[in-house]
This record gives sequence, C-alpha cells and structure tokens, in this order.
Amino acid sequence: MQLPLKVLLIEDREDDALLIARTLTRGGYDAYIHRVDTEAALREALASQSWDVILSDYRLPRFSCQAALRALQESGADIPFIALSGTGNEETILDLVRAGARDYVMKDNLARLPSAIEREMREAEGRRQRKRLEAQLQQAMKMEAIGRLAGGVAHDFNNLLTVITGFAQLALLDENPAREGLEQILFAAERASGLTRQLLAFSRQQALEPRVFDLNRLVRDMEKMLRRLIGENVRVSTSMAGEPLFVRADPSQLEQVLLNLAINSRDAIGHGGKLILGTSRRRLEGAAATLHGLHPGDYCAIAVADNGCGIAPDVLPHIFEPFFTTRPEGQGTGLGLSTVYGIVQQSGGAIYAQSDGRTGTTMTVLLPLSALAADAALAARPEALAASTETVLVAEDDDAVRKLVAESLAASGFRVLQAANGEEALEILHALGPAGVELLVTDVVMPGISGPILAARAAELLPRLRVLFMSGYTEDVIRHHGLSQGHAAFLQKPFAPGELVRRARELLDADKGKPRVQRAT
Repeated sequence: MQLPLKVLLIEDREDDALLIARTLTRGGYDAYIHRVDTEAALREALASQSWDVILSDYRLPRFSCQAALRALQESGADIPFIALSGTGNEETILDLVRAGARDYVMKDNLARLPSAIEREMREAEGRRQRKRLEAQLQQAMKMEAIGRLAGGVAHDFNNLLTVITGFAQLALLDENPAREGLEQILFAAERASGLTRQLLAFSRQQALEPRVFDLNRLVRDMEKMLRRLIGENVRVSTSMAGEPLFVRADPSQLEQVLLNLAINSRDAIGHGGKLILGTSRRRLEGAAATLHGLHPGDYCAIAVADNGCGIAPDVLPHIFEPFFTTRPEGQGTGLGLSTVYGIVQQSGGAIYAQSDGRTGTTMTVLLPLSALAADAALAARPEALAASTETVLVAEDDDAVRKLVAESLAASGFRVLQAANGEEALEILHALGPAGVELLVTDVVMPGISGPILAARAAELLPRLRVLFMSGYTEDVIRHHGLSQGHAAFLQKPFAPGELVRRARELLDADKGKPRVQRAT
C-alpha cells in the first residue's frame, strides 16, 4: 500500500519533475505534487495549505534555492526542506545545511530521495511532538503558579469570611434593629464564599468528599435538571456507554463540572441549537496518555458537545485560565472553566477542548476508571443533638476567627478555653491533666506546631480526646501537614456557627469511649 505524500516542488524543468514523481512512486509514495518556479508562487502555496515535504532545485532561473529556504522560514512552518541538484560541491551543501536545509540529494542519485523523505518526515514529527509537549509543560507551569496564588488568596479570604458571616449570624440570633443590613452582609458574604470555592477548585485545593459511583447514573440524574436550565430552544440528547462506568470522585463536584460545561454550551449555541452529553470508556496508551498528562490505563470520558459558534484558535489555549473571559464586562467572572479544570485535575483526570472556531465545541473530561463498585449510601445523621456542657479547647492563630469559634461554642453551653498557637494549647492540656478537655478544635496550618502535630501530642496526654480540624487551606496543603481528610473530622472555612456546633456535638456523641486520634509515628 502506497503512502500519501503532499510535495511542494520548486522546479523549472518539466522533465525533472516527472522523473522525481516516478522516483517517489517507485519508493512507495502516492505523491500529490504541486510545482512552482517563482518566489510569489511559492509563498502563495505555503499560505494555501500544509505540505509534507518541500523539494527544491538548487539552480533556478527566476529565484534561488536559498531564497526559497528563506521564504519557508519566514512562513513559520516546520516542513522538511530537501535541496536537489545535478551538480554541487561540499561547500555549497554545507552552506545550505547551515541555512536550514534538512538534506541535499543529487539528481543523478534520486534513488536516495524516498529514504531521505521518510527520515526527514519522521524527524519533523518528532520536533512537532516536542513542541507540543513543551507548550503543554509551559501551560501546566503557568496554571500551577496561578493556582498557588489563587489558593493563598482564597485561604486568607476564607478567614475573613468566617469572621464576617459568623458574627453576623450571631448578631441575628437576638432581635436586632440592623437585621436587614446584617442579612445583606450575609448575602454578600455568601457570594464571596462562592468565589473562594471557585478559586480553591481551580487551584486544586477544594475540599472533596470522593466516593465510587456510576458516571452514567450521575449524568442521567442531571439530564432533567439540565433540560430545564438550558431551555426549550436547545435540543438536549444523551449518548451513554452501554456498561456502568465507575469512578472515584466527589459527585457534587462532578455535577458542578457538568453544569458549568452545559451553561457554556448554552451561551454559545443561542437559539435552535443542540447539546449532546455522552459517556464512554477509553483506553489511553503511550503518547495519547502523555498528551493529557495521564498515566496509561482505562478512563471514563464525559463529552459535552454543541453546535454553537465554536472557540477561536487564539482563544483556545487560554480558556481554562482564571478570570479569562470573552464575554462583555459584567457578564461573568471568568471562573467557570477554571473551576472545571481544577476539579477535574484534583480528581486525577484531565479536560481538553476541541473546536475549529466555527462549527461548535466538544469539551471532554477524562477520569480514571475505578475497579470498585459504587459505595453504599451514607449513614443517616443523628435525629437530635444532645445538650452541650463539655470543655472545648480552641487553637487558632487568627484572633478574630478564634474569638468567633469560642463565642459560638460558648453560646451553645460549652466551656471554652482558647490558645493562640500549638505551644499554648499544649501548656493548657498539661496544666489541666487527663480529664480537663474533651474536644480540641484546631486550625490545621499554624506557626510553630501545626494542628495535626498538636493533635498527635495531645493524644499522648488524652487518648480519648476528640479533634475537629478547621482550615481555609484544603486538600494539598492539609496532606502536606500530615492530615488525611478521609480519616479526620474536618470543617472547611468559612463555616456558620450552627455548623460548627453541630459538628462538635456529633463528634462528641459518636463512638463514645473510643480514641479519636492516633499517636504520631
């Protein structure tokens, strides 16, 4: 079977062009040859379409081989350039190679031409692959840097929001003449909290609750809601895999991914378009896995395709960057797709977009296939909370957050002790002795002794001590400090006072008599 080959031939002699064509045919190529013999025709051909290889006669009556090579380099295209000549010397050949020619074939030895083309095309593909990987690495490094900045900002902002929402809610517990103003503060703080969640999601520091579930079921369950959200002007259809697709992820976050992608498609479609949700199983090997930064293996794919206006080629590389948007001012924060990107990355997957800029877009999410069956339903919550009289030690380096936590717990009947850092908390525990404290509420990241280290040392003194961790940082930073969310009680900032009290009460009431913190190893 002959290989297709698109050749741009710079040659003024018809008989030489025919000889080259016969040589390529004998060499196993089904060659489409476009012949030019002027610089203007060459530049037009370079701009009109892509070529596999350029073959240029060395001696041309209307312009030179060197000029042809310069025209190729000015176009920016990475196309193998091979010079051909009936005569030549070593110095001429070296000059062309130094200028950028890939090879030099004598016309009296054209039998070498097919193998030279094969080698140069293989090397050109290698260069293109390296450029793609380098661009992917640069984009990943840029996204990582932005993510670290976003995560740090979100952490500091979460501390502020915890204080704002907490004290506003405490003020609303009593009759307050400023109730309407306080409610507006809470409304604005909730919107701000949503922005910090998006920043944390992008920076892959969102607090996730992963479990194994069937991706097909999640998409089917969301289909009715998406139809209502998108409206009757857009036809929504599904194309589901014929087998269960089990993934381990946070289902609520995956729902957010689908929701954001569907809304983006709706906005691009306008009226009378169509949206297709699809799931499938894919096997990624070698270069296909490397291209998406994934390990080889089996993956579940979710595709959201539309026939909208598409994404322009110059916009496509930037769509997952936070605050990047093509919408008019005031019509979006530019965090929708960056949130999706962060959630998918944190779930161990990848996301990519395909669009020709004119006839629609397909967004594909890849998630590792889980060999486990779906998790059982979560256990029911206790029907009622017991009265609160226990002693709680609060360790938090932010003065305003510590005051809020202490007042919230004290208002529910707890006896509250406060420590501004881990060292101060250990001093209190040593002073009170084995029966002094029943619950430790501690920030994860503190100067000096961190929350997890404090909890481990406290367990040596009080083996039955319960511990509730809280943080504006999450996932990555928490793991760095030796805490696994799956094995610890954790409260994500910002939180409401009522949520803090409920978690504290449930933790104290659960598994009474069993140690809650393991000794440090």
